[in-house]
Amino acid sequence: MTANDTSRPEMAFAARCYSISRVLHWITVVAAIALLMTAVLGNIDPHGSGSGAFLLHSSLGIALYLLTISRVLLWLIYRPAASSAAGFRTTNGIDRTLQIAFYVLLLSLPISGWFLASEEGMHSSLLGIPALPQWYHDGIVQHAAGSSDTPLVMVLNRIHTGLAAALFVVVTTHLLTVIREWRGRRA
Repeated sequence: MTANDTSRPEMAFAARCYSISRVLHWITVVAAIALLMTAVLGNIDPHGSGSGAFLLHSSLGIALYLLTISRVLLWLIYRPAASSAAGFRTTNGIDRTLQIAFYVLLLSLPISGWFLASEEGMHSSLLGIPALPQWYHDGIVQHAAGSSDTPLVMVLNRIHTGLAAALFVVVTTHLLTVIREWRGRRA
């Protein structure tokens, strides 16, 4: 099926949504790789010398969250049309499980990062502009400004890192599945 197939209106709509979904997929891949690179190589420290890396990481995290929301909404719109259109690859149980895990992680990872940044006393920002407020009222939670070694910060950091590691496992499994399918089609 191609984006130019207009034999039936629902097929044309499904093809358009599929094309948009592919573009969003690759933008998501680039954003996720950039996020991983800033996390591993950026020396993220919201209060110290790594604040530039923190701003970039925060901006990419918000952008990835918005991309994920748009992909989920597109999937909700596209799915009914795609089910009636012929020519699209069907997914098996493993693919569906990977998809669900992938989107759950892509939605929960930025939220955990927002909680972590908030607890460290930082606003999550998009391109240097504070985009998200702290998740609590400043008067409710008492913490030392600039302190990143409080027990809650350490727990939130572990959660954020654990979610990132789980996302890495899901993406690696997805890549291995795609390679296996590609090799199966070539044989």
